[in-house]
Amino acid sequence: MDEHKAREKERKKRERTERRALRRYKRAFAFFRFVMRPFVRLKFRYRYDSLKKIKGPYLLLANHNMEMDPILVGIAAGRQLFFVASEHIARKGFGTWFLMRYFHPILHRKGKDGARSVMNILKTLRSGSGVALFPEGNRSFDGVTCPIPEATGKMAKHAGVPVVTYRLEGGYLTQPRFSTSLRKGRVTGHLVHVYEPEELRKMSDEEVNAAIAADLHEDAYETQERERIAYKGRRPAYGIESTLYRCPECGAFGTLISDKKTVRCSCGYEAEYDVYGYLGGTRTMRDMNASQREALRERMQQAADGEELFRDTVTVRRIGEDHAVLWEREGTICADRRGVYITGESNELTDVRELAVYSRNAIAAHCTDELVTYDLRGDERFCALKYLHLHEEAQRAINM
Repeated sequence: MDEHKAREKERKKRERTERRALRRYKRAFAFFRFVMRPFVRLKFRYRYDSLKKIKGPYLLLANHNMEMDPILVGIAAGRQLFFVASEHIARKGFGTWFLMRYFHPILHRKGKDGARSVMNILKTLRSGSGVALFPEGNRSFDGVTCPIPEATGKMAKHAGVPVVTYRLEGGYLTQPRFSTSLRKGRVTGHLVHVYEPEELRKMSDEEVNAAIAADLHEDAYETQERERIAYKGRRPAYGIESTLYRCPECGAFGTLISDKKTVRCSCGYEAEYDVYGYLGGTRTMRDMNASQREALRERMQQAADGEELFRDTVTVRRIGEDHAVLWEREGTICADRRGVYITGESNELTDVRELAVYSRNAIAAHCTDELVTYDLRGDERFCALKYLHLHEEAQRAINM
């Protein structure tokens, strides 16, 4: 009997703690929404469809183009939501403490541990709270919405709550993936569809996934072709080589260098990145990204076994299961036609099994099946995208 009373007392204490925490999250959300709404309306000319009329817990799915997307979505929602975030935010010092205490995001490891993330999402929804997720798992590199993972449709269908699709437009040109700063232009938020549980049950997992992908699809350059919206910044071209790893003129890899407004190559090519997001007035990041990926695929097919295609010096950090940094040292990332290799635990090159890019140009890599991540970072000009493309192409070749 005494043991039963002790368990009951502990349960009630835990519930009181959770209720106090939820009240804290709601107050913090309301305060920051009040503070940030006039800022984003002025800075980005943000106009949005409100989600206030949607009742009860729901799963909100949105496309992802800029770091401030959670703020934009939260303003549109008008209510406290729990956001799914990359686990790298757990290493931000005071920022981590602040985010966890007042917003408590659901942490997800890039490229790993998806089942645990899904369980935490479903648990939060079933507790009566709303969850916001950017299902691409990445910000767009070229203005086009990234592919939606196949598991998204299954999770959305079995969540048991309404699924809201919300498309943000203008975010990519406000903060291109290569950019180190924000531009002033226009961002809009559109409520696309509210899928009720009954509607989702009539659809297959694949149909749900296809519907979500269609709802969230955005091509920044299709919008520009219609509307020609100016996105003005102080250094519009700076850092573009962190995304564009092939010269669009001569086709050489790793030869581009940027300054504030222009991009140059050793072949003599020079072009300005304009306020509409075009290089040289005509070339889009969308088309150049597709072209460089195709050229990389051809280069991999032509390369000899063991021929090194890329090599960079980076800072390598090993991250444990508790998100803490186990060690940090200068190391190497390189690649040949078979895959990507990094300086691992023994300070020797080891194969990368899973690779994802997060933040602006940082890499999260897994070399074993353990929940241990290698975090790799270069300077502002380091290109993580070429390693992501090469890794994906090498994996595709293996699976063929």
